[in-house]
Amino acid sequence: MKSKKLWLGIGAVVLIVLCMGVAFLATQGKTDYYTQIDNRWVTEIDPHGTMNYEYNLDAYDETGKERDITFETSKVLTDGAYLCLKVAPIRGVVTWAEVQYDELPEAVQAVYSK
Repeated sequence: MKSKKLWLGIGAVVLIVLCMGVAFLATQGKTDYYTQIDNRWVTEIDPHGTMNYEYNLDAYDETGKERDITFETSKVLTDGAYLCLKVAPIRGVVTWAEVQYDELPEAVQAVYSK
């Protein structure tokens, strides 16, 4: 009986630590990626919540490293606008904000000046 309680206790502790680790990863470690809106790559999707559109765009981190990113919006965004996307490891894009060209990191400006 004591052995069974011990194993249940160990299992509960492991489960709690695992859940805390997942929660930490989901809320920490966001990376900024920058992209330029190209409305040729927007798709209207079946509405869920307030999200009606899905974008699939190339985005760049502050060093200029490219990554394909997909995110959803409630409206069609301004064609040609620059966005800063906050990307979390598990959740993907968690927020985005429009930025001006001169607010982009130099490595990203170099990509878009070509």
